[in-house]
Amino acid sequence: MTLPPPMHTQPPDLARDYGLVATELHPHPGGFESDCWVADGLWFVKMWRGSAPPARLDLLNDLGAAGLPVPAPVPTVTGELYATLGARPYALFPFVQGRRCHGDDWRETARALRRVHELDGIRLPRCTMDEPEIWQLRERLDHGWIRGRRREVADSILRLERTIDRASLKAVRHVVCHRDFGGSNLIVDDGEVVAMLDWEQAVLGPREHDLWIAAESTNTESFLAEYGARDLDLDHIEYALLARALRDMAARVLGETDRPGVETWGFQRIARLERDLELFHPFCT
Repeated sequence: MTLPPPMHTQPPDLARDYGLVATELHPHPGGFESDCWVADGLWFVKMWRGSAPPARLDLLNDLGAAGLPVPAPVPTVTGELYATLGARPYALFPFVQGRRCHGDDWRETARALRRVHELDGIRLPRCTMDEPEIWQLRERLDHGWIRGRRREVADSILRLERTIDRASLKAVRHVVCHRDFGGSNLIVDDGEVVAMLDWEQAVLGPREHDLWIAAESTNTESFLAEYGARDLDLDHIEYALLARALRDMAARVLGETDRPGVETWGFQRIARLERDLELFHPFCT
C-alpha cells in the first residue's frame, strides 16, 4: 500500500475544520504511526500516517466518562471526531502538560493499569490472539534485517503458536485491555499519570495481555506487587511477552522503518524471555 505523502497541518486547516483560531503549530514527537503538532500550547494535533479512518475515537469519550484521564477528541465544525487533510485523517485533542512515561515510572504505571483493569461496563470486542503481522513475518525471513537470524525468528514464531494453543484452552478473567500501555501512550506529571492515549487496539482480554509492560519497567517484581498481581496464568504471560516482541519486530520489518528497533524491541526482548518468565512465576497460579 502506498501511503499519502507527509503533510503539515496549518492554522487555516484548523480554522476550516474545527473553527479554531490558532497562531502557531510546533512539531511534537508523536507516535510510531502518526505525525503530531501542538497548537498554541493548548491543542494537540494528531495526523495518522495511513489513509484509513482512525478507529475507536468514540471509545475515548466512554473512558473519560468512566473516570480515566483520557483526552477526548474535539468535534469538527460538522460534528465528526476527525477531519481529513489530503488523504490523511487528523484529529484535535486538548493538550496535556507532562512527559512521556519511562521504566522508572513503574509505580505510577502499575496503579494506572490497575484502574484500567477495574473498569466495568465498557463495550469492546473480545481478544482473539490472532497475529496476522507475525504470520506475515514468517514469509519475510529473507529480509536483510533478520536474514542472519532467521532460525531464531522462525523458532520464536513456532513457540508463539504453541503458546497460543495452550493459552486458548485456559479460562481466564477478561478485563479492559489497552494492549499498548506505557511509553509514549502514558503522560506523567508530578508523580501522576495525567493522560492515557491511543486506545485503537483495546479489547476485552486477559489482564496478562497488558502486563507485558511490567517487564519493561526497572523493577518487574515491584511493578507486579504494586499492581496487585496474583493468580496470573503463565501461558498467557508468555503469549503477551513473546507476541509483543514479534509484533514490534514485524511492524518494523514489514513497514521498512526503524531498523534499530528490530534489535531493541524485538531480539532483545526475545533474548530475555526466560528471565522475564521467571520474574512473573511467583505471581502465577
